[in-house]
Amino acid sequence: MDTGLRITGALFIDAGEGREIRHGDRAGQIHYTRHPRARYECLACGWTSETVTGPEAVKAFTSHIRITHPATCPAAAPTEGAQAA
Repeated sequence: MDTGLRITGALFIDAGEGREIRHGDRAGQIHYTRHPRARYECLACGWTSETVTGPEAVKAFTSHIRITHPATCPAAAPTEGAQAA
């Protein structure tokens, strides 16, 4: 069954690896041994973002990339499509 939807982009997120600090003045913070990272690939035009690293950078990047790139994508079709997350 063809629904007319297609995947137009892929958002890759690596949540990293770390441990929560449980005691002291840094309690509740995460000590990362491998920092979170993310990147986006547009399947319509082939554009690939640079990889962003760090919890705050990944949070900011993922909150806007699936909207900002399709708005400026040279290959974007005027129809709606599914996006992979």
